[in-house]
Amino acid sequence: MTPDDPPGGAVPAVSVIIPAYNASATIGRQLAALSRQRVDAAWEVIVSDNGSTDRTADIAREWADRLPLRVVDASERRGPAAARNAGADAARAPLFAFCDADDEVTDEWLAHLLRALAEAEVVVACARVESPYSTPERPLYDLVTTLRMPFLPELAFGSSSRLALRAGAFAAVGGFDESLRTGEDVDLSWRLQLAGYHLNESPDALIVHHHRDGFAATVRQFAGYQRGRRQLRHRYARVIEEFDTARGSAPAAGWETGVVSAVQPAVQPPPSRMGRVMLYLRDGQERSQFARRTVRSLRLRAAVSLGLFLGRVVGRVDTSEPQVEASLARRYLERERPFAAPAE
Repeated sequence: MTPDDPPGGAVPAVSVIIPAYNASATIGRQLAALSRQRVDAAWEVIVSDNGSTDRTADIAREWADRLPLRVVDASERRGPAAARNAGADAARAPLFAFCDADDEVTDEWLAHLLRALAEAEVVVACARVESPYSTPERPLYDLVTTLRMPFLPELAFGSSSRLALRAGAFAAVGGFDESLRTGEDVDLSWRLQLAGYHLNESPDALIVHHHRDGFAATVRQFAGYQRGRRQLRHRYARVIEEFDTARGSAPAAGWETGVVSAVQPAVQPPPSRMGRVMLYLRDGQERSQFARRTVRSLRLRAAVSLGLFLGRVVGRVDTSEPQVEASLARRYLERERPFAAPAE
């Protein structure tokens, strides 16, 4: 067996691809979660190291005796899209499942994805996003599958942190666009749908999503998101116009005017925000903890707002970038008829 042969000699049914850059603090947690997978299929894990300067690659290799794992050098081209593409290039399986180095998959995540991919070509897993008010004793969270952008709500998208698809579909649309530093998952999802693929949800394939730590890190993250959204809005301007014409309405107002949630959860969150507050106010000894969590929540909101504002002010859009042709939208509309009146 050569070094390039699959671990154990079996051809894997699915390749789990993890892009990683300076993720030494978190990647062990994700690999530990993957080691607990209950799945009846041959599979492999590919850690696509995008030029880390810490011990990310070394820590990943320490799991090679517990996982069918390989670490590939993805430092030639930088950015999360490039790292994912490099992982896909190294993958041997006909199915890809993407997850992130700083999240945590649940024990049957891969088994549920494989069942969904048996009937679909593109599947979006469900994410559990913790609330700032959450505690081990009182876990509070939102469940989110596909998302939508206010300026093109007709096309859903799946986060690249929990996206699974057939290798053929990935290759057919050219993989992730490496010119995008953020929003590459939105772009891929939209190109897949415009090419005729459907985004299917798998609420049972669950990951636990972890937020960035620190005020400055959150500001940088959301500033990057805002720049990516501006770039996407320019790139898909003709498609957006075609959808708006078919819908017979003006473009949706949006995210540029403030913090606007683009989340359309397929599974409704547990208690309402006020319900979460009341849980804590009933118990006097927890009021001080509740106050600290409230401050944390306000800091998070302030960081998100500041990041979106800076991304709008500082972000520059290259207007010479080619725009997606409206003909793709017309073919999609003819095929899907999302605005057709219901049959009598």
